[in-house]
Amino acid sequence: MSATAGLQLRRAAPADADLLLAWANDPETRAASFHPGRIEPDEHRGWLAARLASLSTVLWIGELDGRPVGQVRLELEPDGVAEVGISVAPEARGRGVGRRLLGAAVSEASRTLPVTAFLARVRPDNGRSLALFRAAGFLDDAQGLVDGVPCLELRARPQR
Repeated sequence: MSATAGLQLRRAAPADADLLLAWANDPETRAASFHPGRIEPDEHRGWLAARLASLSTVLWIGELDGRPVGQVRLELEPDGVAEVGISVAPEARGRGVGRRLLGAAVSEASRTLPVTAFLARVRPDNGRSLALFRAAGFLDDAQGLVDGVPCLELRARPQR
């Protein structure tokens, strides 16, 4: 478990399935996603089982005072690039949780994983995520597509 400014990171577990699904299906989260449709429980359980079993995925739950407040997922490519996905629980938004969660995840991954760079793919209309990643030191690198949806690619170096 890792901590940054009172926020604890712990590895996600199968018991987190309902919590993660509720966060993923939050209307604001869906609107900012590259796949805005509602996620069905069976689809989510299969996805989560695959992510938890994957050697190239790290999925953390962030907790404040023992309460879950968000998640960060890293998908590590063979070249060491770690794609970052993050979401904050609806009831925790607007309190700096995203900044703390992202900072804790980047710090922990930089210390414990063979990361060569962090990559975030964000929809251009997702101002909150763009501001979060830029404030964390991610720099605009390129424009791209995720399943046909435009994105901005932002990169950051590991903290060594």
